Amino acid sequence: MHTLKLIAAGFALLGALHFLARRLKLGGGDPTGFAVKLFLPLWLVAALVNLWVGVNRAGYTLLQEMPFFSLVCTPPRRAILR
Repeated sequence: MHTLKLIAAGFALLGALHFLARRLKLGGGDPTGFAVKLFLPLWLVAALVNLWVGVNRAGYTLLQEMPFFSLVCTPPRRAILR
């Protein structure tokens, strides 16, 4: 359930960044590209923080957390690149 919440948060973050980029007319003529360029590093940091919390706070091993890291990290990026 936690993984689904994180993925949903990723899509919400992407949507918010896209909305703000369009509203503030950022990125020249390409607000989507600007939002994506801002989103990707933010999302990577968020996924790494989630990985760190899972290993250091929740008591899981890195090997146990890596499949969830890949699930959390990849769906928003795949949706962007389509």
